Amino acid sequence: MSILSRILRPSRAVSTGAVAMCALSLAACDAVKGKLYPEAVDRGWQSDSTLLAASPAVLMRVVRGKEGTRAVPLATIDGKGVRTLSLTPRGWRALDVQLLYEGRRFVPYRGSEPLGAIVSRRGMWEGATLDSLPRCSQMLPAAAVAVPDGVELLTSGSKALPVRANGLATGELDRVLSVVSLLVAPSAGVPMSKMSRYRRTVQVVGTGATASPTIVVTYSDPQELPEGALRMAERPRQLVLVLDKGAYGYRPSLTLADVSAAGLTPRRRFLGALDTDGDGRAELFFGLGESIERGELATFSYRFRGDAWIADWEYLRTRCLG
Repeated sequence: MSILSRILRPSRAVSTGAVAMCALSLAACDAVKGKLYPEAVDRGWQSDSTLLAASPAVLMRVVRGKEGTRAVPLATIDGKGVRTLSLTPRGWRALDVQLLYEGRRFVPYRGSEPLGAIVSRRGMWEGATLDSLPRCSQMLPAAAVAVPDGVELLTSGSKALPVRANGLATGELDRVLSVVSLLVAPSAGVPMSKMSRYRRTVQVVGTGATASPTIVVTYSDPQELPEGALRMAERPRQLVLVLDKGAYGYRPSLTLADVSAAGLTPRRRFLGALDTDGDGRAELFFGLGESIERGELATFSYRFRGDAWIADWEYLRTRCLG
């Protein structure tokens, strides 16, 4: 029997109170030892290094600002889907060395189409720190890049994600948009009498959700109101309609609008469609409006299930980690 066992094991000659006092004293000694001789294993770095050793594919957002264009890593992508990157400060620096330094190759996507690979011009801590924010002691790393117009998403490496069929006859697209303007948009809150106020953008992307491509139609009222302002009427400033082809033609499979009795919700913008988990169906990615302060990294993905798009993953962090 060890000395410690003898101390903690009550005997007829030792009171319960005495045993408790001894236990407290030992616990205090252990606490002091823990501070003087901290655990040798850095479990945070151990987890980070295991992740980085696997060289996972990484999803990045393109951020454009006064200082230039940046590629900011958000998440890993594999057969399990999109998973947010959460690293220690040491882990972020290691990721910068492994992924973002000069010459590293990324694949840019416009809509769902991969373009020619681009290369990093420099990493976050390659020499002087690339970026800084007021009152921010720890930032997400980023690479300085130059990307083609219309590109919002990048993946690491030079191998593109699978591409889905994207062809749609001009005549069919015109018919679909006519129905959307006459029936779908008014039923979702955009009255015909106000239709001329809205700017309409249309993007056709291959998703694999059905045998035909997916159509993303965005109606935006150019009137600028503060985010969160009370609305004067139940008419959306923005309406996003996603349409997929069913047995009887194209129909809405996702509707995003800022209609709310409580106030205005942030506008969304379509970023692209990428099959990040390789299951044969791309996910739809949306961000927030470009004018929303510190919302440049906010990202929302939707997955096709049954006959509709459902929320799958979201990223709501800013570049400042602390």
